[in-house]
Amino acid sequence: MSIKIYADVGSNLYPKLLKEKNLDIHLMNMILRIDDKEYVCYDDSIDFEPFSKQFYVDLEEGKKVQTSLVSSGEYYEAFKKDVSEGHEVFCLTMAKGISGTYNAACVAKDMINEEFGKDAVYVFDTATAGFGEGLQAIKAYELAQEGKSLKEIIDFMEDFKWKVRSEFTVDTVKYLLKTGRVNAILAKIVKLISLKIMLYGSYDSTIQVSSRVLGRIKSIQRLAQQCIDFIDDKKQTVWISHCNCLEDANKLADMLRAKGINNIEIRDYDLITGAHIGPKALAIFYVGKNRKFSKE
Repeated sequence: MSIKIYADVGSNLYPKLLKEKNLDIHLMNMILRIDDKEYVCYDDSIDFEPFSKQFYVDLEEGKKVQTSLVSSGEYYEAFKKDVSEGHEVFCLTMAKGISGTYNAACVAKDMINEEFGKDAVYVFDTATAGFGEGLQAIKAYELAQEGKSLKEIIDFMEDFKWKVRSEFTVDTVKYLLKTGRVNAILAKIVKLISLKIMLYGSYDSTIQVSSRVLGRIKSIQRLAQQCIDFIDDKKQTVWISHCNCLEDANKLADMLRAKGINNIEIRDYDLITGAHIGPKALAIFYVGKNRKFSKE
């Protein structure tokens, strides 16, 4: 018997990355629709990096993009296979405050645990998304590889998740406005005076505005400074993801390296949550002491 680690594709852990890092994490797929064409993320037929670049161009050109959740039925079938083979499951999902994926997984968990008469499946709200979820999934996988029990993994992760900091900025608020991530009044003010908003994964499992800065360069500098101020260990891997703005991602990485933070991974932003924050969004994920913020 072993413990199987699950994550959804909002974790930014696309198959090529998992293979590169030798991570046996089970990814639950979601559907991405661009105009009248449907894609399964991350199907083997999709070459993620070039697809991602074109995807954000499509968004800028105004193509209609929709995303879907993982269904309870899909979770049920996946969980049942592993539990039938004698395994336990630790399933991580995007923040329940921004996606219904957590609830769908919980429905399947309850069905499986009742059917098998034991608590074989645990569903874990990461209270974030992107590499914030991915970073937590990697940690859970490492704990499972170390031989930790399901209870030990749960106990550790319930504390660890509040140390994972997810911070990002967007080039425009229109994509967040469409999905209700920011209110219309704030969006109008930001647009009128060219402010850039800084956002983060909060303690209540939602995305919150932490501050506002004037201009793109200032927003990149703020991301760097927040990491410098709050990072727990400068030797850890810091993940930077971007929505087709590699040059800005490299600028952010250079600012961090200047302060002794050198272990940096730069990747394309995942397609599911990327659809809701839009082209040129830039994000950083790392482990701090907590998720606290002094809002400005």
